[in-house]
Amino acid sequence: MRVMLAGHPRLFSPPEMVIAPFATMSERRKKLDERYWEKGGLRRTLMDLYALDVDEAKALEADWESLTVPEVYQILFDALSPRSGGGGDAAGRLLVDKCPHLSADPGALTRLARWFPEARWIWIVRHPGSVTRSIENMPMAEVILQGYAPDARSIWWYANRNIQTFLAGIPADRQVRVAYEDLVQSPEAPLRTITDLLGLDYVDAMALPYEGDRMREGPPGARAVGDPNLAGRGKLDPELATRWLAGFDPASVSPETHVLARALGYDLSALTPPPIVAVSEAMAGFFGRAIEIERSLVVADDLDALEGRRFLSRMVAQSLDLFVEASDSDHPAFEHAESPTRKMFADNPDADYFRAPIRLAAGSADRYRITGKLAPGTVYVGMLLYGKGGRTAARLADRHFARPDGSFEVWISATRPEGVPEGSWLKAEGDETAVFVRQYYTDRGAQSPVELRIERPGDLRPDTLDAPGLARRYQLARRNLDAVFARTAQAREMVQSIALNRFVPIGGEALFPTPDNSYLVMWYRLGADQRMFIRGSAPVARYWSFVLYNRWMESLEYRHHRVHRNHAQIAVGSGSRYEMCVGHADPGHPNFIETTGHLAGYVVLRCLLPEGDIPVPAVEVRYDWE
Repeated sequence: MRVMLAGHPRLFSPPEMVIAPFATMSERRKKLDERYWEKGGLRRTLMDLYALDVDEAKALEADWESLTVPEVYQILFDALSPRSGGGGDAAGRLLVDKCPHLSADPGALTRLARWFPEARWIWIVRHPGSVTRSIENMPMAEVILQGYAPDARSIWWYANRNIQTFLAGIPADRQVRVAYEDLVQSPEAPLRTITDLLGLDYVDAMALPYEGDRMREGPPGARAVGDPNLAGRGKLDPELATRWLAGFDPASVSPETHVLARALGYDLSALTPPPIVAVSEAMAGFFGRAIEIERSLVVADDLDALEGRRFLSRMVAQSLDLFVEASDSDHPAFEHAESPTRKMFADNPDADYFRAPIRLAAGSADRYRITGKLAPGTVYVGMLLYGKGGRTAARLADRHFARPDGSFEVWISATRPEGVPEGSWLKAEGDETAVFVRQYYTDRGAQSPVELRIERPGDLRPDTLDAPGLARRYQLARRNLDAVFARTAQAREMVQSIALNRFVPIGGEALFPTPDNSYLVMWYRLGADQRMFIRGSAPVARYWSFVLYNRWMESLEYRHHRVHRNHAQIAVGSGSRYEMCVGHADPGHPNFIETTGHLAGYVVLRCLLPEGDIPVPAVEVRYDWE
């Protein structure tokens, strides 16, 4: 608007001089020493008004430092007076003083009205969404806002409320309100209301703000404050009326803003929320669900209750990592799905679990390539596809895909690639969401981890972030959180009801098992002065072990306690017989595993690639003194 008004031959409309908010020029200087970027407007005005260079304008501004602001205005009026003989082309013009600062200072507005009782007031309003979003994306916004309002979401209400209150005391024939949207879409009508207010004829040049200089720019030291995008445009852009609204959330501003906006012709409730709102809602749903789960963890045992909350925080992190951070199926990478501080569904302390996201539409030519190498002495490496809902899909064990030197290349696709042997192909049905690779150890200190890479060949889209996609990721993370706790609770209820201090076979299909494993599970309960003995015949299998778990199906703290033993660590007697001892304190038993203070939990006997049936162990509970 300032530049539009500068196109009228009877108006002198300079950049923001920033004198109106102050009573004296010395007061102005102190403030502008802080807001240094606002110094250029008055200097640019003086250069145009008196045909000065930058240094001369600075010197004249310094000479005025002892003056009051009304005295400075009078000097400007005199220079613009047709009787002054000065001012060049500016002579005989009305002064237009653009000063957004006044919207934050009701006292200065009142003072100006007292100084200039015949002044005309032009109030320009713009959609609060556009103002909010524009300021939020402005460089140095937090600095520029100082003195106006606490933040971008409140500045519109503060400013326009102040103006509305002030203008209520100004006669109607000395004020006009125009809308920014009208100025950029159909400028003539609002500009005519302004010229009518000022008693001037309308001039077509006003609607062509990019023609001529109009003090839009200035040299160093006299660069005026204004729209930083103005110099980059060559004509009015009607799309600016609504462009910023695409990212505005009406719910982000106060109810007072909604009321004032409606009074000024803006119905915020009519706006469609921006895509980012879906992200906010999905995040609120995820974290809200975590809070609900925490409140539902009503557990009698204090240790179990504490571990339940730790388990929840671990699963929150796990869900975010897997589904928000590591969910790009076009650029997959293997990530550790479990660790000593992130455990679920009866993790095996002797195993590494690697997960990579995949997406394979049914019947498509999509495919993935997994390459790597097994080190000599590797106990086991298996690959498994999971479909939606945890469906167990195609799988391969190292005996199928490993070459004699340990290297391998495995393809995932709907149809087997030409030249790829059956043992190096994981057939996809179309709903697969992840591929898991599991590696088992019997001695982590002596055995090396597998070398492992995954890629999706072909021309791939960039990894870009968009609101619908991010919202979807949070929704998947919430579903995962729900599924983990629901399945954990179901497993506990099932095992507790049928397997107190005795082993039963459990398939574990709902718990993301290793299909090459067979499981015997027991829910144990021991008094504080009891221990348990487990006796049986050693299974014939590539790997087998006993592991203790808490009620959340987390292996107990294996970094600092002996809570599990595998077949390479279990002392086996004659006839392949073994005896395990489970208790709260080590009695010196060679096959002791510690409950770490738990009076109840799971014991799992897992057998990898067993030959024949697994002998079910016998269980005996004794008091310590027996």
